[in-house]
Amino acid sequence: MRRPASVSNIATLVAFCLLGAVAARAANPLEAMDREVSALYERNRDAIVRIHTQRRAVLPFGPSLRVGTGFFVNANGHLLTAATVVEAAEKCWIDWRGRKVPARIIGQDPLTSVAVLEAATGEKVPFLQLGNSDDLKTGSMLVAIGYPFDQPSAPSVGFVQGFDIKCGARTFITSHIRTDCRLQPGQGGGPVFNPRGEVVGIAIAAHLENQCYVLPVNAAGKVLRDILQHGAPQYGWVGLSVTERRLSLLTTAAAQWEVFIEQVCSNTPAATAGFREQDILIRIGSNEVRRAADILNVMFHRRAGDRVSLAVLRSGVTQEVQLVIGRRPAEETEVVSRPTLPPLQPPPLNMVPVSAPAP
Repeated sequence: MRRPASVSNIATLVAFCLLGAVAARAANPLEAMDREVSALYERNRDAIVRIHTQRRAVLPFGPSLRVGTGFFVNANGHLLTAATVVEAAEKCWIDWRGRKVPARIIGQDPLTSVAVLEAATGEKVPFLQLGNSDDLKTGSMLVAIGYPFDQPSAPSVGFVQGFDIKCGARTFITSHIRTDCRLQPGQGGGPVFNPRGEVVGIAIAAHLENQCYVLPVNAAGKVLRDILQHGAPQYGWVGLSVTERRLSLLTTAAAQWEVFIEQVCSNTPAATAGFREQDILIRIGSNEVRRAADILNVMFHRRAGDRVSLAVLRSGVTQEVQLVIGRRPAEETEVVSRPTLPPLQPPPLNMVPVSAPAP
């Protein structure tokens, strides 16, 4: 039976409204994300600065200029950036509120590629809130802000792709966040935010064409506190090397790996504690050990004099070992010897792209 035209028109209108509502609901999350990213950028942009450095002249080319990004971490003008931005710099200044403000390098740490600067602004400055990078997980949304090339600051949105302790032949001192926020020249040293607008990392290195590595802010915060309080990073020392091995070639699950002690150096805190070669590490403090990264991540935050309880499996029997962290000798460069990890062959790591300003 044919329906009256008015009924057909009403049905069409209802269907159109329903489809419109569905489309609106589908668009709303993207529109909300757009608004949030824009708002996050506007709230924090004044605390993010372009950093200029002048390196000593190399004849016949003259002084070498570098540009990177940094951000205020307190009202007194202290800044965090990447150490490679200020490496070998003789002169340093920032662009802030239309002024060129001189800055001095308070300290830097080549192991994490973090540098701390102090800008002579002559006034209290806005600063960024530091979050908790331990809350991040694979898939978490991130927003990186920096100064690409000689352009104004700009945000870049991405997601956590993973947490890596190693990239090719390079082993990080603590796990780094791998994200698909693309790092342009000049953006090295810039802050990386979570959706709440808290800094959760520092952009340290470009990787591939569309990824970068981010030092977690919990690690950067330790280096910051050490430099402000002691003038230099304070790392503990153990005196052993560890290696991980896969128990089964049929799986890549973390539970199918074990970490064992490969070498215990004599006259070291590890030797005094009673560690033995081939001990299998199963727990450090309250943290289970499944991969070598678990050791490095915990030890990174330990200082000389700290006491740590570790559980090892020795000849099939679990034993507790009490370790007192030592002070690293001047010739040592590692908290513990870098672990031996399965070989990888990704493209080389590009540590902090920087760009010279236009003449």
